[in-house]
Amino acid sequence: MTKTIANHLLLLALALCLGLLPACSGGGAPVGQEKFETLDMSGVEKLIAKNKGKVTLIMFWATWCPACKTELPVLEQLRAKYPKDKLDILAVSVDDTDQGMREFLKSRPTTLTVLMATGDVSTEFGVRTIPSLVIFDGEGRIAFNSAGAYPLDMLDSVISQLVKGL
Repeated sequence: MTKTIANHLLLLALALCLGLLPACSGGGAPVGQEKFETLDMSGVEKLIAKNKGKVTLIMFWATWCPACKTELPVLEQLRAKYPKDKLDILAVSVDDTDQGMREFLKSRPTTLTVLMATGDVSTEFGVRTIPSLVIFDGEGRIAFNSAGAYPLDMLDSVISQLVKGL
């Protein structure tokens, strides 16, 4: 399949997904802080409202998930490419405790905002497998919601289209 066809199929899937679900909140904790901020659905709604006018990408993940660890560098590359006033990226952990997260981030620091999810957040977004990505457009509508690790080119294609629409 050519890259152009793949991009068109991705944009079609993106168009079909617009407006299906709510959104996320956060502040994140620097490595070494005692507790990571916990994200619940109320926090999600506040974050999306606060992020109106920019794209928001949320990755649900866990420290024990190999595919999640592969996706982190991809999201860090996106973080480096787009200014924070155009794109907000959150790594929302579904780990049971923040102890494992602290240990993981000591050995593998990240530029992303890291939060802990309450059970209702992943349930609301239909997260059954991780990593799972949810991308909101500048109006706070879900533009992409899918499980799996995605290559940089594919995610960049989605993000660039959404950023152009701001």
